[in-house]
This record gives sequence, structure tokens and C-alpha cells, in this order.
Amino acid sequence: MKEIDKILDSKEKVFWEGRPKFWPFFLSGFAGALFGLIFLIVGGIFVIMGILSGNYFFIFIPHFWIGVVFVFGIPLYKALVYSHTYYAITHKRIILQKGLIGRDFETVDFDQITNAEVNVGVLDKLFGGGSGSILLSTAGTFTYTRRGPIQKPYTISHIANPYEVFKFFKKVSHDVKTDIHFPNKYRPTENPGYRTHYNVKK
Repeated sequence: MKEIDKILDSKEKVFWEGRPKFWPFFLSGFAGALFGLIFLIVGGIFVIMGILSGNYFFIFIPHFWIGVVFVFGIPLYKALVYSHTYYAITHKRIILQKGLIGRDFETVDFDQITNAEVNVGVLDKLFGGGSGSILLSTAGTFTYTRRGPIQKPYTISHIANPYEVFKFFKKVSHDVKTDIHFPNKYRPTENPGYRTHYNVKK
């Protein structure tokens, strides 16, 4: 269910909205399945050995349950959260809606975005008809650890026509950021500056 309207500001206009293609979105939950399968097999062997020997303590071995979560839990979560996943581009920001029980929203103002890229993966090619993801980086998407910086960008996942949406996003982002820092006349000439109405078609 789309609920983006709940957090729109007064007079905020939505220029584009969309949602992921189901199969690439769902199957991306199996990315850690191989890793989880190893835990599941190793843990399962210990559990079976424990049951056969009458030592039920092995049922609580963490490796087995970690494997269960990776192999079954993450794909199940993806399937359940899909119906609540939507994205929007407005004249101010990017909005990402998600959440399983309650609705969670992430917003990214255009002037906070430091880098953007579009990615079309194997799942998009095979199951999404050429869908793809747009990754948005800000200063806040970098986490610094002992091994160096780790990036966790905001992601508009597995959407249709990713290149067209990406080009559209780049145009809107450039126009808005330019006008915020250098108010100009690409908007209505009778009232130049960032407080006027932005016409995306210009």
C-alpha cells in the first residue's frame, strides 16, 4: 500500500513514483543463501548427531539457526515487505517507503546527495525485463570502521526503466541544487529564485 502522501510537505509535487519489480526484488533476498546454506548444513549435521545421541543441547547450536534465517527468513521478509515498498521523486527530495508492520520512510534531499549511480544486475536481466537500481550516496551513508569506510547507500531497488529514471533524477537534482545555491531564472521569469514553482519540463 502506497502511503507516501502522508509525509509530503504542503504543495510538494511528486514528479515520479514507482515500486520494484517483484521477482528481482524477491530473489535478491537469496543473495546470502549460499552463505546461510553452509551454516545450515554444518549446524544441521550437529543437530542430527545430537538428536541421535540423545543430546538435545545441539538443537540450540547457533550455526543452524543462523543458516535458517539466511536461507528462509530473508526471502520471506522480502516477500512480505514488497507490498509496502514504494519510491518517489519530488521537486525537493527522494522518498523511500518500506516497512513490514508499520510504515518506515527515508528521505534524501537533493542537496545532500554526493554521488549517484545506476546498476542493472543479473537478476534484473533475467527476471526483471531490464529493471535496475539507483544508488544514492550522502555523507551519512558512510560508516567508518577499523577496516576503513563502509558505504550503505540509499537504494531505489529493481525499478522499471532504470536508465530513464536515473537521467530524470539527475536533471531534477542538478536543477534544484543549482537553484538552491545560485537562484536563477530557469523557473518562471516573473519571480526568479528557488522559492518559485519548479517546472520539470523546462
